[in-house]
Amino acid sequence: MTLPAIDPTITDASVRAAIERLHRAMADVANGDVRAIKALYSHGPDATSFYGWGGYERGWDGVSRRWDWAGRQFKGGRVSYQNVSTVVAGDMFFTTDIETYSDQRMAGVEGVTGWTNRVTHIFRREGGEWRLVHRHGNRLEP
Repeated sequence: MTLPAIDPTITDASVRAAIERLHRAMADVANGDVRAIKALYSHGPDATSFYGWGGYERGWDGVSRRWDWAGRQFKGGRVSYQNVSTVVAGDMFFTTDIETYSDQRMAGVEGVTGWTNRVTHIFRREGGEWRLVHRHGNRLEP
């Protein structure tokens, strides 16, 4: 079964645009550029991340520092998404996706590598704009 990158039943253009912005930001992360993901994130004290490489952060300062660290690890590659579900409820929505990195170059790793994560992204409307308030990602084990 092939899943779409974005749930085709989502008709809210602002939700679709936020998901597209997320996917573009993560494509930049795969190439070591974290500016777009940091711009998409809520900068509030309740921003959180559970990272696929371990650890978690709470609050914008910690989340921001961890993204900076991640940017130094990613040296080039691609990321793609297959949407499992998207739920929109008022001023919040979340997506669950299969996130696959391919042809990835990583700091300290010889050659290219790849892996697949299962990820959840939670968004909240802040000042009329969708902001990412939480990311949970971890490896998809067979």
